[in-house]
Amino acid sequence: MKNKSGITPCGHYILILPDKVETKSAGGIIMAPETIENAKRDATQGFLVAVGPIGWAEFNDGKPWAKIGDRVAFGRHAGKDMTGEDGERYILANCEDILAVLDDGN
Repeated sequence: MKNKSGITPCGHYILILPDKVETKSAGGIIMAPETIENAKRDATQGFLVAVGPIGWAEFNDGKPWAKIGDRVAFGRHAGKDMTGEDGERYILANCEDILAVLDDGN
């Protein structure tokens, strides 16, 4: 997965592209802005886009828990919301905020 965000994590930080949040219900009803914002905060899965130069260096044997392109689960309140140069929403978080690597089916 190529990092098109224009955001390069430093140190132990990572960059995650969280799953998209639907703005319309399955029945076609447009959701209220507050509902959309709450759904964005609740989104806890996405793709690992970039890893800082010392990600995971201080844990265990220093081997990464996930690699770029992996689908991951992360903490609900992890990191900082950022908007990339590509207009997408990203999460800039600590490397330890990754809770699991997910199979494609999750």
